[in-house]
Amino acid sequence: MDKKPKFEEQMKKLQQIVEKLEKNDVELDDSIALYEEGLKLSRELKKQLSAFEEKIAKINKGEEDE
Repeated sequence: MDKKPKFEEQMKKLQQIVEKLEKNDVELDDSIALYEEGLKLSRELKKQLSAFEEKIAKINKGEEDE
């Protein structure tokens, strides 16, 4: 079974990528690969955040109806 990493794990990975890129001690090819991986993670995290926000809105809307 292919288990998707949790939001926090993905966030930590993205933070590690950013830290590596900020150090400027990575070769250009590696920097581009890290940037690409970070961009993919960032997009996935944004999707997950949107889904969380929608879920919270639905929960709150259910409470308003009562």
